[in-house]
Amino acid sequence: MRSRLRRSGVYSLSAVDLFASAMGAFLVITIILMPDYQKEVRLEGHLAYLESLAAESMALLNERTEGADDTRSALQSAQTLALQLQAERDIVAAELETVNATLQASRERPPPPPPTLEDTPEDTGSNRVTFRFLGLKTDATRILIMVDMNRFLGEHEALVQRTILRALESLGPGYQFGILGFQQLDSGARYLQWPEGGDLVVMSPASFAGARRFINDLEGEFGGGSSLFSAFQQAFQTTADAVILLSDGLPNPAFNRNLPPASLVQEITLLNDLSTEIHAVTIGEYFRYRGTVEFMERLAAANNGDFLALAQ
Repeated sequence: MRSRLRRSGVYSLSAVDLFASAMGAFLVITIILMPDYQKEVRLEGHLAYLESLAAESMALLNERTEGADDTRSALQSAQTLALQLQAERDIVAAELETVNATLQASRERPPPPPPTLEDTPEDTGSNRVTFRFLGLKTDATRILIMVDMNRFLGEHEALVQRTILRALESLGPGYQFGILGFQQLDSGARYLQWPEGGDLVVMSPASFAGARRFINDLEGEFGGGSSLFSAFQQAFQTTADAVILLSDGLPNPAFNRNLPPASLVQEITLLNDLSTEIHAVTIGEYFRYRGTVEFMERLAAANNGDFLALAQ
């Protein structure tokens, strides 16, 4: 009986030793693998953190992109508004310049009184002119009448119509003529031409009647500004040898390449190249505005033409 009990105790200690060795081995392995496990845990935490940062960055980027689009749209709107304000400022500045010139001219001594509305007799001799109109004279037989239709001349449209008819009545058989009305509106330059093709027609009872109807239709059409430079560009495309300009002589620089009157005369003369006579007729209360007389006189003198002033 004793030897049986002794053998049983030995086996129990061996089992305990085995279990202890296994536990020790497990602990050793756990200790060895613990840093790698911690690294993996930390790595998963870092990845999760990076993913959250990426999501926040993407949301911030989308927000910035939308904000940039809104900013770009606002900038474009501001630029458009700035251009509109600049254009309005230029127009107001030009009108102020015209008003200042008008006020300055009204303080100065008026020029000599206008000639009478009677045609002067023709000269005799070898240099006899072929056309006379209120003192204007020319050898040209192809004549274009340019009519400035800005709003200031609207107060004198009856005088403008009478002056055009008077000029047409002075044309004899064989003359060619045309009429070019011009003005600057908000929509741009506007031209009213007769005949409609824009060139000249031979004077005849039929053409005179058609021109008379056209002149009557000009009533109530005056308005806007005076775009002289572009109008002369149109005039020089015709076959006219002489141009008779009817204007108040106050061109707005804003509608004439921002040119002051003296520079505008020079540019028109260069454009003309002295191939077409330019006769200038100032219409309206010219005696109040010496600047109008000076501009029209210079324009006529620089282009082999004459100057005339008419008042109501």
